[in-house]
Amino acid sequence: MSGRDGTLGNGGELGRGGAVLAAVAMGYAHLAAGGAVDPMGDLVSDYALHDATAWALVGGTLALASACLWTAYGLARTDPARSAAARVLLVAGALGLLLTAVFPTDAAPGVTSIAGEIHRWSAAVVFTALPCAGRLLGRRSGGVALPAVSAACVALLALFLAAHPGSPIAEPIGGPGYYGLVERLLLLAEITLVFLAAGHASGRALPEAAGRPPRRPAAARHGSGAPVLQHK
Repeated sequence: MSGRDGTLGNGGELGRGGAVLAAVAMGYAHLAAGGAVDPMGDLVSDYALHDATAWALVGGTLALASACLWTAYGLARTDPARSAAARVLLVAGALGLLLTAVFPTDAAPGVTSIAGEIHRWSAAVVFTALPCAGRLLGRRSGGVALPAVSAACVALLALFLAAHPGSPIAEPIGGPGYYGLVERLLLLAEITLVFLAAGHASGRALPEAAGRPPRRPAAARHGSGAPVLQHK
C-alpha cells in the first residue's frame, strides 16, 4: 500500500500511526486502571496484571514495535547507506518490545521468574536502543527536535535507574515515591522519539550536508547524446 507521494509505501506514515496508536493505548490503560495501579509508585508493566488494562498495554506495545519496524523499513528506502546503525537499533527496540509483550512482568515486589527476567532485560534494551537511534538520526538531520528528545530520554532513564528500588541512592532521593511517574515520562518521550524518527522515513533522504545543493545527473551536467558538430 502506498500513497501518491510514496509516504505510506516507504513506511514513514505507518510508523507515525503506530506511535500515535501506542500513545493512545497507554493513555487508555492509565485511565482504565483507576486506582488499581499507582502511577507514581507502580511500573507501566503492572497494567498487564489487570484484566481491564492488559489488552491495552499489550496492544500499545505491539503498536510501538510495529512503528519501530516501519520506521526502519522507511529509512532503508530513503537513506539506506547512512541509516544502517539507526535501523539496527530500531529493530532491536522492536524486538525488545515484542519480548516485553510476550513475557509479562512479575507482580511486586520483585522479579521471581524467568519470564520476569526476560521482561526486565528486554525493557532495558528498548529504553537504551531507541534514544541511541534517535541521536544518530538527529545528527544526520541537523534539526533540534530529535536530538533534544533523545537527550531527554537519556536523562529520564538515568533518573529512573537512580530512583528505582534497589538502587543505592533510591532511598536518599525518595525514588520509590515517584519512580513510576518517571518511567511513564520516559515511555512518553520514547514514543515521541519514534514518531519524530518516522518523520525522516516519510520524506526524502536526509541531506548529505546542510546547504549543499543536490547533485545533478551526469547527463544534465554534460548534456545528453553525442556531441553536436557545428559547421561554419
